Amino acid sequence: MRQAPLIRRRTLIAALAATSGLCALPAFSQSPKALRLVVPYPPGGAVDALARVLAEKLPATLQGRTVIVDNRPGAGGNIAAGLVAKSDPDGSSVLVTSNNHTINLALYQRPGYTLEEFEPIAQIGVTGFAIVAHPSTNFKTLADMLSAARAKPGAISFGTGGNGHPAHLATELLKDRAKVSMQHVPYKGSGPLTADVVGGQLPVGVISVVAAQPFILSGQLIGLAVTTKERWPDLPKVPTVEECGFPKYEYSAWMGVLGRKGMPEAEIANLERQLLAIGETDEVRSRLFKQGIVQAPKGRADFKASLAHDAALNRELVRTIGVQLD
Repeated sequence: MRQAPLIRRRTLIAALAATSGLCALPAFSQSPKALRLVVPYPPGGAVDALARVLAEKLPATLQGRTVIVDNRPGAGGNIAAGLVAKSDPDGSSVLVTSNNHTINLALYQRPGYTLEEFEPIAQIGVTGFAIVAHPSTNFKTLADMLSAARAKPGAISFGTGGNGHPAHLATELLKDRAKVSMQHVPYKGSGPLTADVVGGQLPVGVISVVAAQPFILSGQLIGLAVTTKERWPDLPKVPTVEECGFPKYEYSAWMGVLGRKGMPEAEIANLERQLLAIGETDEVRSRLFKQGIVQAPKGRADFKASLAHDAALNRELVRTIGVQLD
């Protein structure tokens, strides 16, 4: 009989311990998931660089939440986009991408996603392309190149990073506006393309401004124009296509963040606010500019509108070039 109080005390202690453990469970289960920034390209490119800057800066603004970069290259970016499109709409996975996102919807028969499956959150910046010529062409201006193209339709070749590449579509838009015929030479990447234009094997190339810049400054290539809305800061003597006589011409490659449709409204609003704030800092501006990204922030409403416009434009340009991939 003397053992009964001891047994009761042990039972009470065990019950309290169990209750204490149960009370602790909600705090553990409510810990936020890591934010996964899914990138459609391998490490090393401009979009990947943007994602890594965001992964570094976001934790401080998201109460220490873990942020990771998840590179998922393949199928021109469709694998990453499809992954986020089919992910849990809890805001734990977002897509850090470029305008290939809208190009692929027209370029591929089965891209594996639709524009409606995404919620635009924020555009961070843009990059552009330079139309360059080898000095042996004697082209000093964009007008020189276009005049030669009109004089001999189809005789002048230009290279880009591939069929359906943003630089290809930028040039097709110019050709349409200028009413000229030129021969497209698709390359597998900008490295071989740049080497061939610098070496004189190809008369004209349309390459990223960052890749073209050192060769323009050294005189190895002639900078005819840039496709961006404004002149590139480090190439102040190279005019925009618009300045060359084509009003409202612009073809920039945007870079931004999209979430899965159905993300919580509070999550979208908070992430939009933090992304735009990060992009406005001088440090981030400088770091991104070194990667060829100029700040061009847009909140979700403006970003959504520009995505719709971008998709319509690229659909028409892809139809014009007559290329479609499986």
